[in-house]
Amino acid sequence: MKKLILILFAFIILGCDQNLKKKGVLLGTWDAISATDIETGEVSFPESDELAFVEFKSDSLYLSPDLSLGDKVFAWRIEGDSIVLFDEGNVYIKELTKNKLVVEYDFFGKTQLNFKKRK
Repeated sequence: MKKLILILFAFIILGCDQNLKKKGVLLGTWDAISATDIETGEVSFPESDELAFVEFKSDSLYLSPDLSLGDKVFAWRIEGDSIVLFDEGNVYIKELTKNKLVVEYDFFGKTQLNFKKRK
């Protein structure tokens, strides 16, 4: 029984550690590169005069007005491979590196967004 509890505790710690690493990589400002409507395959790119971006802070997430979700601020957390936006739903992290973020969500149709980290 003690071994089982130790193993469960180890999984909990390792899971939290991965979430903290993802959160650390996400912090900062990400510029939108493209949006793909998954159902139709239609790809759209921000106009040159648009400032479509998302800014992750430790306690909030800010979406610029030019993103299709509007100008909003959310509380957020990492849960597995998802970004949980309180009161809005989950955004699945498809790919995350220090310079690239690809997410998918299904709020008003399935969409994939590609971001590049601002330097």
